[in-house]
Amino acid sequence: MIRTFIALDLPVQLQCSLETLQKELQRTDAPVSWVKPDRIHLTLKFLGDVPPGRIADIQAQLAEIAVHTQPFRLQAAGCGAFPTLQQMRVVWVGLKGDIPSLRDVQQRVEEAMAALDFKREDRLFKAHLTLGRVKGRQRLRVLQEALLARQAFEAEDFDVTELVLYKSELRPEGARYTPLFRAAFAR
Repeated sequence: MIRTFIALDLPVQLQCSLETLQKELQRTDAPVSWVKPDRIHLTLKFLGDVPPGRIADIQAQLAEIAVHTQPFRLQAAGCGAFPTLQQMRVVWVGLKGDIPSLRDVQQRVEEAMAALDFKREDRLFKAHLTLGRVKGRQRLRVLQEALLARQAFEAEDFDVTELVLYKSELRPEGARYTPLFRAAFAR
């Protein structure tokens, strides 16, 4: 079985901006497991464990979606926590820009994977970039204040030009993500 998910990559410049924000938030000493900046991506669909024989079908569906999708622009902006700042479990950065195109691509990925018998996501898609996962309750008040103070965070715009099927390997030092397939959008 291959643990997989479908995502959008982020440019290195944006990863650097997110790393700077993470370092500011890390000064709170809150118990957060921070995602390494080069591993931050925009997940569209988590597939879980997939038999190797099904990978080609997933690739074909992603290629079909990509051929009918024009590149679009997004911008990382704002920050917060899920489910709320008071009960945070995930620290995130939001997105703005061509959100209708992002939602359209995500919905088409969801539909295509449902056609391959992958379970539909019950929750509404909320476009975000996960910065870290909260691992305890101490010093969260300080982290809440730090997040509130950075509500105006904005990074540079970036172009979304492809879908990526990733293999995810869970390791003691953190997950390792390996691209299995890239489907470039129409130009």
